[in-house]
Amino acid sequence: MQAPSEADLLERAEAASARGEHDAAFRLWSEARSRFPGTPRPWLRAAEAMAGLRRFTDAEALLDEAVSRFPDDFWLARARAVIVMALGDEVEAYTRSRALRQAFPDNPTAHAGFVHLLLDLKQVAAAEAEARASMARFPDFPWLDHMYARCADQAGDTAAAAARWTDLLVRHPDRQPAYVAVVRALIELGRLDEATGIAREGLRLFPNGSAARDAWAEVGKVTAADAASPSAAEPAEHLLAGALGAERAGEWPGAARLWALLREQAPALSLAYASGARALLRLDRMAEAEIVLAKARRDLPPDAGVLQAWADAAVLRGAFEDALARFSVLRQAFDTPHAALGIARALHGLGRLDEADVVYAELSGEWPSDLTLARQYALIAVERGDWPEAIRRWTRVTVAFPDHLPGYRHLADALLQAERWAEMDLLLSDMAARFPDDLETALRWAMSGRRGPATENDSTRWDELCRRFPDIASVVRPPRSSAG
Repeated sequence: MQAPSEADLLERAEAASARGEHDAAFRLWSEARSRFPGTPRPWLRAAEAMAGLRRFTDAEALLDEAVSRFPDDFWLARARAVIVMALGDEVEAYTRSRALRQAFPDNPTAHAGFVHLLLDLKQVAAAEAEARASMARFPDFPWLDHMYARCADQAGDTAAAAARWTDLLVRHPDRQPAYVAVVRALIELGRLDEATGIAREGLRLFPNGSAARDAWAEVGKVTAADAASPSAAEPAEHLLAGALGAERAGEWPGAARLWALLREQAPALSLAYASGARALLRLDRMAEAEIVLAKARRDLPPDAGVLQAWADAAVLRGAFEDALARFSVLRQAFDTPHAALGIARALHGLGRLDEADVVYAELSGEWPSDLTLARQYALIAVERGDWPEAIRRWTRVTVAFPDHLPGYRHLADALLQAERWAEMDLLLSDMAARFPDDLETALRWAMSGRRGPATENDSTRWDELCRRFPDIASVVRPPRSSAG
């Protein structure tokens, strides 16, 4: 009988390991190790099967030999560091884990594993310090974030734990082990709406996940499920009308609740996810919003509203790298003005002003009647300190949008920075005539002589200011008098 190929043998061994059949897995991995001794994977998996059979001493011996054969293999070295904890040798576990981190300084798993060990050894302060230092090097590694949250849990700092677990789910809503921990922390803080929402949406995202079920069970201990609400039996069209009405009224808790019920009754309705997430974002329930959007992106056809809410969520939390990636996905799927504007905003937020400027210029040319675009395009010039260009762009804003007072104020500021006193004085005079009831405009106009050479009109302007706003003389000193 012909021996199975390497690929077939490894596939059978992996299947046995996945089923938890440790005896069969060990036999298959041992055969693979014997036939293919130059491949590190069978050595690692055979040792794992031994550990599953609680043959820890044999597993360590096998890993000692494997590491001597493959000294540069991280996963073998890591397994050798971990196995001694099962043997009860905490000192050797610490020594090996620390050496692993030093040998593989660019591997975030080595750093997270060391923090994990420190927590298991109840060295919480040391674990916290290691986690912070490692996160500075690897700012978006889920396991490190998980260990950092555990530090707060083990320190008994519930508020910090809730914040850290929530932040982890905001960035990694697929991190199932975090659900129970965040729900427990939120319940302890009395934030039952958030705990219920995260547990409910986690269960929808992972209907067969044990961690999600455990999180929902934690909620069930302290509060009734949403299914008990009379609204749960309402027709979908009534829930939709109610959710839209709550949005129009700015009643965001009610809107979030109704969108959640609608997702239950109409799970394929993308609007329920996009609008539901936006309501949650209004309530600063970011983790719950990200979980809702993760399910929509995974289970529904691509939808512009869902992707837009997903990208906007990153902007709201100031995660501009994430926002740039998300708006790029949106633009590839649906080339909308919002996608292009989002890319420009993300570039702006990252300080990549030249790139943002190019995008804003293109958009401003395509949509000249969009005030938001015109303002952002002008603000870029201000941030770059390019005052002639800022003056040109703010002038365009005032011409295109003559009733937009902030545009005039920005133009006056740019003229001031450029020391173009006469033009600024003419602009302030025009502003005072256009917006006669605006105190700030009148005050700047009356006192503009303080910014540049005194003019003969200073006293006249001050008198006019006091006539329009009689109480101003008691709180503001008049401008300096003209020379001569």
